[in-house]
Amino acid sequence: MTQRLRSAGIRALAISVPRQTRTITLPSGKSALRHSMDADQSGLDLDKDAAQQVLDAAGLQASDIDLVLSASFPALPEPCIGNATPLAWEMGMEKAAAWNIESACAGGLVALRSACQEVMLGEYDHVLLVVGCPYSQTVEPGHPAMDVISDAAYAVLIGAVPEGQGYVSSVVRNSGPTCPLVSWSVDPEVPSGIRLAVGSKTAGQLESWALRQLPELCEQLFAKTGLSPGDVDHWVSNAPTPSFVDRALSAMGASRHDGVNTNRLLGNVGPALIGTSLYYNAVLRKFKPGQLVLCCSVGSEASLAVSLLRWADDVSLGQAPPHASLSQMMDFEQERLRE
Repeated sequence: MTQRLRSAGIRALAISVPRQTRTITLPSGKSALRHSMDADQSGLDLDKDAAQQVLDAAGLQASDIDLVLSASFPALPEPCIGNATPLAWEMGMEKAAAWNIESACAGGLVALRSACQEVMLGEYDHVLLVVGCPYSQTVEPGHPAMDVISDAAYAVLIGAVPEGQGYVSSVVRNSGPTCPLVSWSVDPEVPSGIRLAVGSKTAGQLESWALRQLPELCEQLFAKTGLSPGDVDHWVSNAPTPSFVDRALSAMGASRHDGVNTNRLLGNVGPALIGTSLYYNAVLRKFKPGQLVLCCSVGSEASLAVSLLRWADDVSLGQAPPHASLSQMMDFEQERLRE
């Protein structure tokens, strides 16, 4: 007897942003916010905060979770990929399965695809996906990169949704040509002991490569699904640099008015970019059940991913932090769209 797949998708979404906030000036002359953890905090602390917020938003207990997935990168305090097992254990999910998924800044979309497929197959009912990024601990205080990077995490609860809603499809391509652009090394001078190193031209080179791929990936995605760009209601892109979102939307055939740019509010938060962007898009653009959402995320030395979701009924959203507020995000967006 052939098993019928369930529909699966996002049931709840929440973000965590450290309270330590500073204002910087971008090369364009505009102001922007950057956030970093206190010295006694770790990436796991940030992940756990996001996880607890999404459980609260969904009205669930830790014991309700069947599977924990993590795409946190880097996963500090230990220099590894993902915090799935320590997070599950410390939050009282001892009976849940737990494993990590690594695909750099595209890890969130790759993991979301896997989480939805686990639910669709009936393997698990409640999957907790947590993605965090403690970038500030990979460079020393005062380093110029601190004006580019920030810390943040998000958590998503994946579960069964009404038929015809939730995960639709995705296309993932490796980003091999970008492998030489980023490196990691052991360095006791930085808080984590693991240093992130990028060249001055890294962002531009990565963006140029990604923007050449996006039209073809979107074409493949629409061909797989029988949908078209005109069917998409909301376009969600990660925002590693101030200019990337507008350029990515254009490359995919959308307007700059079709999505939100979170870079001025959050900076580059690595793999947490796509989830935090999805959160602010969902709140500010007022996603409605049945609307089609296209997400794209670029990961250097890993993957480039595009995914289609049909927003589900009664998705619970956590509260925006007051130090990365909705009103501030709206101000930044109004200024962007007037240009």
